[in-house]
Amino acid sequence: MPVDTSGLASLSLTSAAVILLLWGAIWALRRLRPGAASPRDCAVLRSLALGTRERLLVVRVGTRHLVLGVGSASVSLLSELEEPLPAPDNETFTEAMRKAMKTWRRA
Repeated sequence: MPVDTSGLASLSLTSAAVILLLWGAIWALRRLRPGAASPRDCAVLRSLALGTRERLLVVRVGTRHLVLGVGSASVSLLSELEEPLPAPDNETFTEAMRKAMKTWRRA
């Protein structure tokens, strides 16, 4: 029984074109959504674990700095900071890591 390869090739090319068009449309909708927040609009500035499932977060949303309590079942606005937090002191963190590594190596 003869097989029509031109029909199969045409079907394959058409299917590939439709898949590429759908992928392009989805990409464009995600990138060009009106009113979508950019990653620079919202950022977690500080995070502190209070328990196994509870955290205290300082989040920047636009120009506002919010203190949020995050639990296993909810997120609560605790406060809005009047002044922005100072930049974190990276030297303190580095020193703390060095001390922790020295203690770990001794044990």
